[in-house]
Amino acid sequence: MKKLLQEVNDLPGVMGSMVMTEDGLPAASLLGSGLDEECVAAFASSSRLAVSRAAIHCGEGEPQEVVLESEGGNLLLIGIDGATLAVITHPGLEMNTGLVEIRSIARRLSGALKIRI
Repeated sequence: MKKLLQEVNDLPGVMGSMVMTEDGLPAASLLGSGLDEECVAAFASSSRLAVSRAAIHCGEGEPQEVVLESEGGNLLLIGIDGATLAVITHPGLEMNTGLVEIRSIARRLSGALKIRI
């Protein structure tokens, strides 16, 4: 799993990544300097939960991806078989190209999670 997270981190613009359980506990992480694992996990988990609740309430169903953009950077949350891949990027990440590559690695992470269960 760490090898796949390293592949995510090697993408241009990515500052760090982690896989966390549905309840927000880090399963594996490779975060850059200055990124606190517990803080990132708590923020990512609460953000995903809030967006999921709002989407379900509006009748849209639970989203598989959430992208939060700010001046300081982006937080990408991708559902992977009962877990979440959280990716922190610089604000300039090319979302079209970067997101395609991150999705590809997320699918491989999903396969790795199935093997571990």
